[in-house]
Amino acid sequence: MDTILSIGIIFKNDIRCIERCLKALQPLRDAVPCELVMADTGSDDGSRAVAEKYADTLFDFPWINDFAAARNAVIDRCTGEWYLSVDTDEYMDEDVEEISQFLLTENQSCNLCRVTIRNYRDYSMDGSYADFYTLRMVRLSIGARYQGAIHEAWTGLERAGSALQFTKTIFHHDGYVNMAQNPEKLKRNMSLLRDKVKSDPKNLLTRLQIIESGFQEPDYLDQLKKSLSMVKRKVAGWKLFGPPIFRHAVSIAHDRKLAEFQKWADQAEEWFPDSYFVRIDVKVHRMLESFEREEYAESVRQGEALLEAYADYRAGRGDLNCQACSTLQMASPYHERTVRLCLASACLEDGKAGRALALLQELEFSRLDRVQTENLTKTLCALHMRSQEDTDSLVLAAWEGITTPEPDEKRAEERRLTFMVFGSAAFTANYQQDEAKKANFCRHACGVFAPLAEKCGLGLAASILGTEDPEEMAALLARVGKWAELPFPALSRSIESGVEFPLPGKPLNVESMDELAGRLAADWGVFFPMVQRAAEEDFAQNWQKLCWARGLSLNALQRHNWKSGREEDGMALARFFADVEKVFLPRCYNPQVLAEENLSVLPPMHRFGWYCVQAFDALDKGDVISYTHLLRKGLAAHEGMKAVVEFLTDHTPQLQAARPDPELLALAEKVRGMLSVYPEDDPAVAAIKQSPVYQRVAHLIEE
Repeated sequence: MDTILSIGIIFKNDIRCIERCLKALQPLRDAVPCELVMADTGSDDGSRAVAEKYADTLFDFPWINDFAAARNAVIDRCTGEWYLSVDTDEYMDEDVEEISQFLLTENQSCNLCRVTIRNYRDYSMDGSYADFYTLRMVRLSIGARYQGAIHEAWTGLERAGSALQFTKTIFHHDGYVNMAQNPEKLKRNMSLLRDKVKSDPKNLLTRLQIIESGFQEPDYLDQLKKSLSMVKRKVAGWKLFGPPIFRHAVSIAHDRKLAEFQKWADQAEEWFPDSYFVRIDVKVHRMLESFEREEYAESVRQGEALLEAYADYRAGRGDLNCQACSTLQMASPYHERTVRLCLASACLEDGKAGRALALLQELEFSRLDRVQTENLTKTLCALHMRSQEDTDSLVLAAWEGITTPEPDEKRAEERRLTFMVFGSAAFTANYQQDEAKKANFCRHACGVFAPLAEKCGLGLAASILGTEDPEEMAALLARVGKWAELPFPALSRSIESGVEFPLPGKPLNVESMDELAGRLAADWGVFFPMVQRAAEEDFAQNWQKLCWARGLSLNALQRHNWKSGREEDGMALARFFADVEKVFLPRCYNPQVLAEENLSVLPPMHRFGWYCVQAFDALDKGDVISYTHLLRKGLAAHEGMKAVVEFLTDHTPQLQAARPDPELLALAEKVRGMLSVYPEDDPAVAAIKQSPVYQRVAHLIEE
């Protein structure tokens, strides 16, 4: 069968994406008699070897800074009835039925066909994108050629008739991802575009291309304003290119907080009210700008108009061909979800809780990304806190959606963790104090998660805080699977209410207890009474209680304010730490390891703990000098405990009573001065140390 379709590709050093592109063309090549013609413009990264596996015709074309010349060289080698141009940073969607059926059917009345280029903003290619309708397939017999060194366009189409728009033929494109990190490519493109505009300064298409490629150029705003001025003067092409040019103006004015924002947005709506560049892209910026200025009623008005525009766009109403000259930036389902979330927040701020609830219920939760999941969680909390709306079914549906493995398990887990992190914030004391001060406060936000008691730690925590019964609290705690995901106020509330912890029959390892104690210690007002209660319990006979006491004492020692805290509290904490270490160390380490000469194998905190045990034993025997010496040795073992040691040496009552009189202190200073004159190995040092005077103050000098 004769070749029906010639697929043409030019490439250079595209090893990242070339094979993906060529593999994706295979379903079309299997469905329609095709040839693949490829031109290598100077690859040295292995791209050519990949192309050799797929191409029917592969040739070299030396690069001459002219894209049109390279593409025309490909066309000259094609033998098909139709020509389809493809770039290597694109890959064809697997649904090729629309284009293949067209090519296998007689279509003598049509010469031109547009496809959809879906431009993605990150390499995951499953979220934010912008669609662009572009002329990619032509009947070769009409003599069409490419023209233009950059952003090349078709010529010779004067008698070709109108183009047919393929609505289901999509090429996924990631070539604009990290464009800012490719300065050489940007520099090349801008140089070619500036040359082009010099030769044809009134060409609005070239002006638009400069705006879209030159956002990092120092004269970007000047170029933008020149283009706006040309649209307002109605130069050739103003109706076609005016809407995307105004869209870019409004977008940059919003991003850079320019004074012209309102003026340009108003002009865009006045001149091009029916264009989707205005109804969607401009409206998004108007809605966000109103929200940022806390003009929530206006934000709601703009947002509702946006939803109408999205509905029309999805239904195919209006001028969809506007996308033939530029991409709609905010038209993707991803952006529509973002708009719905923002609109729900604006409705809530504007006193329309019922509408906010309805907007959230319409979301595709399984399609949210991390940022959208964060916003959803915050809005759920605000909705529950500010209204009496029944949010139970909504939060259950949200959890079901965000944990659905779409597009994969990794994204679902990212959503789940985001939901857990930002949901946990609603349980903190500061959050609840702040929400109680709000004029429209109805109930604590954390209660929104109660329906999830069978699903996650947020639900268990909300249920625990919703009961006064210690037995029910203990039963709920027994269902915790991941302690790290239980908001700690639920655990602290349970312990305050008399629930035994660790739970009998639900043992925890030491690491988990240390982590839990560390989280509890973040709220010192709740944590310190918990430590006091633990110090009064008999933890020596129960391994779980001992490990829990250890975690509490370690965190208390590290979190207590040793400089300004109450003296009796500090002494009690130090005693508790030493009491726990006295029991814990022998239970965990061989006696030989606990010999002073072998302590270096212990973690620093346990080395310090060992010295604290010995120090308090000495103090209890009345040996204050050994007590001081052992504390100093403990500090040498763990320098991070300096504040603790200074506190104990300054506030231990027995040390205060044993303070030497000022005359003895002065004598000690004189002796230190005499010793400092001589090297340590000087005979004079030994003689001084044998003197009666030195013996009187030796304990002050050597401590």
